[in-house]
Amino acid sequence: MPGASAEEIAAHFNLLPDRYFTQTAESDVARHIGMVNRLLHSISGADSLGSLRPVIEWQDDAARGLSAAHVVTWDRAGLFYKLAGALSVAGLNIFSAKVTTRNDHIAIDSFEVSAPDGGPVRDPATLQVFARAVEDELVANKDLGPLIADKAREMSALPRSPLPPSVEVYLEVASPRVIVEIHAPDRFGLLYRVGRVMAEHGFSLAAARVNTERGLAVDSFHLEPVDQRTVDAPRLVRLREVLLGTVAATIA
Repeated sequence: MPGASAEEIAAHFNLLPDRYFTQTAESDVARHIGMVNRLLHSISGADSLGSLRPVIEWQDDAARGLSAAHVVTWDRAGLFYKLAGALSVAGLNIFSAKVTTRNDHIAIDSFEVSAPDGGPVRDPATLQVFARAVEDELVANKDLGPLIADKAREMSALPRSPLPPSVEVYLEVASPRVIVEIHAPDRFGLLYRVGRVMAEHGFSLAAARVNTERGLAVDSFHLEPVDQRTVDAPRLVRLREVLLGTVAATIA
């Protein structure tokens, strides 16, 4: 964690929930502290857009044939689905994701991905496509939806799955958080589409656990309302209906 002061390190431990530390390796905690330090220092840079640009670091796991993409940036509406979309534009396969936001609104998102043809992501051109797509979305506010739709059509040769998707939406006990659980055959752009639905229905992502095993996506999202509308049964039912329709259309 080069450059991080003792105060910054203490703040990192004080501003994050306990689950972050139980789910994150010590080496990644140190990595994230260093990335947060770089993000905070970007505010004082000469470039007025500097603080809007995320800090991105890649880490290869050759033994598992994967790479981890770590992204630290200021939290903003739709951040998760936009990052998932940028990975899709780069043609990367997403196997897992962990999303955590500090109490000072700094988001720490980590994705385990593989190259389009499998294995760790080592092609400089692919890394550049991802970085450019992230900047297009987060700095230039460009909609990547059309690009993702085009890529999804290119990969539409996957056979239809006999397994129907499952979507559950419910309120967490003693908390205003909404829990969304999705079990479905994995498909290109799935995370982007379901994340976008959540944002469009007035929810921000507080935490996520995303896993893909043997072609099956098992995803859990913790959402918080960003508007003043009541999170009642009709709103939850509507969110589930739209999510289920989105997932079903994606895997069809």
